[in-house]
Amino acid sequence: MCESKVFLATAEGEELVLEDVTSIRPEGDGYRLATLFGEQAHVRGRIKDIDLLKHRVVLEPLP
Repeated sequence: MCESKVFLATAEGEELVLEDVTSIRPEGDGYRLATLFGEQAHVRGRIKDIDLLKHRVVLEPLP
């Protein structure tokens, strides 16, 4: 499958926001994340890194 884990960059490292993410859509000043199972989250921030081979997306918070 092609699900990814989405992390939020923090001063201490990275914090897992959501697993099994199948959809990332821009929404306002952030992104709407949705999983295969219908779970959703909104994260304020911008994309820092996407690694499709490792199924990882890292967002960084807005200042």
